[in-house]
Amino acid sequence: MYKEVSFDPSCMGSMEYYGLIKQHFGYDHGRYISVEVKAWAKEAMRYAQDADLPPVKKQSIKNFLNKAYRSPVKKEYFFLSEDRKGVSGGGWFDWHVEQERVRPFSFVISESDRIDGITVDDINSDCEEWQVSRSLSVDRNEKDIVAPLVSLMVISSSLTLLDPYFIFADNKVVSELFTNAKALGVSSIRFVTSMQTPGAESIFERCYKENMPNDLSMSWVVVPDKCFHDRYVITEAGAIRSGQGFMPATKRGVHADKANYNSISKVEAAGVISELDELIKSGKAEVVFEV
Repeated sequence: MYKEVSFDPSCMGSMEYYGLIKQHFGYDHGRYISVEVKAWAKEAMRYAQDADLPPVKKQSIKNFLNKAYRSPVKKEYFFLSEDRKGVSGGGWFDWHVEQERVRPFSFVISESDRIDGITVDDINSDCEEWQVSRSLSVDRNEKDIVAPLVSLMVISSSLTLLDPYFIFADNKVVSELFTNAKALGVSSIRFVTSMQTPGAESIFERCYKENMPNDLSMSWVVVPDKCFHDRYVITEAGAIRSGQGFMPATKRGVHADKANYNSISKVEAAGVISELDELIKSGKAEVVFEV
């Protein structure tokens, strides 16, 4: 549901590719450019300066690149996962080759003959690589519940799972999330539920502590019943809503065997997080424990 894209900076000599970034990347589009922003913007600037473009259009691209260079932490279009940091090369092409050894990208945008990428013409032809599924259905077992979340975890550092009926004891989804957090470098997970869990810390010690990554922080939050209707997984890079929640369920051969996922807007996700934070601040929600 989310894609991590390698984007050739040589394309920034074209208004079409600049338009792709501005219009089709970021939180509400499910695509992020994976890159060391300062190095990428500096390299892209050379192509923008040499581009045969009207002065106004050229300046628009240069302004965008200058802003990206000055504010590399801005994540509207760019995100670099933990496992990709610290890998350097002589330029974007060398960096890209090294990163492919770390982990393949969802796809590459480039017009270079040296790379198997897609071009703006391919995108205009609605090629499969470009497509981002905004909704899907999954079987309600821990593997299938978590699998679509992995593409979001790749481009995120923190995650909030909000499900009023999410339980803590012997929950295989928790274990599956911890396993993927360890592989992908997620630094914090917050579980939010309305289910009371006596002895939650003891459950953590017994069920999860051994497999929890050492550099991962976790909190367990209980909110009052009926504060939230839908269930969400929300990160700083994107968010998914599920009407059926994120708990495993026994297969019965009925429609309810499937959970439906839908990606949601930044505005909706921010509203949910704001309401949650206000409940915690007012004391109506309880942070039962955190590690």
